[in-house]
Amino acid sequence: MGLLDFLPWRRKAIDLSPAYVSVVKQARRPELYSDKHAPDSFDGRFDMLGAHVHLVLRRFRQDGVARDEIGQALFDMFFADMDQAMREAGVGDLGVGKRIRKMAQAFYGRAAAYDTAMGKAAPADQACLAPLAEVLARNLDPEGVRGQTGASEGIQQLATRLLQVEAHLAVKSVDDILTGNGFDGFDA
Repeated sequence: MGLLDFLPWRRKAIDLSPAYVSVVKQARRPELYSDKHAPDSFDGRFDMLGAHVHLVLRRFRQDGVARDEIGQALFDMFFADMDQAMREAGVGDLGVGKRIRKMAQAFYGRAAAYDTAMGKAAPADQACLAPLAEVLARNLDPEGVRGQTGASEGIQQLATRLLQVEAHLAVKSVDDILTGNGFDGFDA
């Protein structure tokens, strides 16, 4: 231990890359994207990734205040990834910051709506299925462009899947999640 290791800025940050990669893999599963599910677009992928990140953050909340730093780091990694994706898609430097702020606001809004629908306690139970499906329907097809009114069968399937993901994460340790093994064994 060095003389200055007690200072906060000298502590080594936890590498969340394995955790984030596993969240991205789960949120990018092809069965999540279709005419009946999430649209296979930047916005649809943002919504699915945001939902999965939120479920992991809900799981971290179960373990209390000591995990706040980890949750913030995961959130930061998510938005750094979104920033990079926009730049790769050709969004100019001046537009990226503005879009990231809007995306962060959208994420916070969706997170609040998910928490309202699912309740504060995790894992949520099946009684939350209809409210969660309504939130997903509003976010994935806000103007009914894809011909959906309310929560279609596909949106209900997504809501069911998200509840299954949360139940799966509830029995995983935070260390499992941090090492990228949080979704091991999940095949729904």
